[in-house]
Amino acid sequence: MKTSLVLLLLAFISSRAAEALSCYKCTASLSNDACNTNTQNCTSAEDTCMTTVITVLGINTIIKECATNSACNAAVASNVSVGALGGSKVTCCTMDLCNVNGSTTARLNVLPLGASAALLFLVSRITV
Repeated sequence: MKTSLVLLLLAFISSRAAEALSCYKCTASLSNDACNTNTQNCTSAEDTCMTTVITVLGINTIIKECATNSACNAAVASNVSVGALGGSKVTCCTMDLCNVNGSTTARLNVLPLGASAALLFLVSRITV
């Protein structure tokens, strides 16, 4: 019984290892929903799903693709922020279709900006 269970587990693991990583794939999409309509099976060298979100004046452009771990980590190291004008943010993950929510990180940056503006408005109203 234990032997057959171990063999079944090994068969599952070995068959899973032979499958390619699957990532969402899009180029220059303006919405995450539209970006998540296409998937891509990565090559054997590509072991990472990479998402790039470029924000310009509050408008997000999303790019999702397969990449190597080293290429994705190099892109993460080059993340840029130019304040309210925008910037770029790269995220990496290594599970099937793990790049489903890549654009939410860029949108969250607007929340602290809006909260700060609201706080400044309230403070200015109290002091007047």
